[in-house]
Amino acid sequence: MLIVRLKERKEAPILGGHPWIYSGAIDDVKGDSKVGSICRVLDSRGRFVCQGFFNPYSQISVRVLSLGKDKIDKNFFMQRIERAISMRSSIIPEGTTGFRIVNAEGDGIPGLLVDIYSGVIVVQFLCPGIERHRDTIIGILNEIYPEHVIHERSDDRSRHVEGLKPLSMPLHGSLPEREIEIVEMGMHFLVDVKRGERSGFYLDHRVNRQIIRSIAKDRDVLDLFCYTGGFTVSALRGGARSAVAVDSSAPALDILKRNMDINHIPAFAWRSVRADMLSFLSQDRETYDLVICDPPPFPKEQEILEKITNLAIKRLRPGGIMSFTTSFPYTLPPDDMIKYVARSTRATGRRTRIIARLSQSPDFPYLTSHPQGMHMIGYLLYVE
Repeated sequence: MLIVRLKERKEAPILGGHPWIYSGAIDDVKGDSKVGSICRVLDSRGRFVCQGFFNPYSQISVRVLSLGKDKIDKNFFMQRIERAISMRSSIIPEGTTGFRIVNAEGDGIPGLLVDIYSGVIVVQFLCPGIERHRDTIIGILNEIYPEHVIHERSDDRSRHVEGLKPLSMPLHGSLPEREIEIVEMGMHFLVDVKRGERSGFYLDHRVNRQIIRSIAKDRDVLDLFCYTGGFTVSALRGGARSAVAVDSSAPALDILKRNMDINHIPAFAWRSVRADMLSFLSQDRETYDLVICDPPPFPKEQEILEKITNLAIKRLRPGGIMSFTTSFPYTLPPDDMIKYVARSTRATGRRTRIIARLSQSPDFPYLTSHPQGMHMIGYLLYVE
């Protein structure tokens, strides 16, 4: 058994529920330290602390699996997965066929993400430890969902940090030639699980899409970074007067058009624009009642994000609402984000008030002891 000994008093966060042990907290490692091995962690006095996945090449050296001495086998993972699925049964709206069923540390299985899209399961193995148990995980999912296709999308950039190569391939059964159709609270969406962003669709925005749907009535809407039109469809199904959807991806806009068709949204109510966002906002002179801005991460280019936000606010009519979300809160923490929004709006000369906070949907849980599991934050802004 691989033994990891911690430096003095470094066990406190783990005993408090934090699921990561950083390399700087480790004093000594004894045993065969293969990447992804299961290790036992001891404190500086030799007392048992936890078990976890070990990766000597990652800043996160240990990802905690259990504070007990459980046997880490098929039964262990089966119980964790069944518990995660059971939780979703009480929080997913009836008739919704696209949602997350395992959310890594939030469900006690580090490095494992599992999404369901109607009859298709999409799985991501994001650390060496869980990848060593891939056959076990696939077997469990096949037992629970015997009629479902299982497809792997382990092509997230985080795998590179863990020393893993990207993988994308079928694991059980074959995907249909066309996109998968899912239902979300009465709306229909096509999902490209082979090539789409993340595992194919931004499932974590489901609650935010419902918020947009609830406030869109009789508004002219601008949806920036619209991808395949989740927010655009939601706004129009909520009674928006018109919608303009902007993205730089031609394949995404093609699916957006078909999402409009399967939701029976008339062509005169919307238009799509393929464009670079800065160019579009610099040239567009229309104004809107509701602007949705969900940009991709710009961790090293905050000035670009600030300029986009500034220009987007200028497109709002007095009394308009802006939905602004970001998927990298630990590059831009909540308190800093409020300051950032204030700085962006101050340059426009507009008075802005926060009327609601936005976050990831409840099927993306994170531990109270692990705020790093919160990957999305945003606000509804009332702009005078």
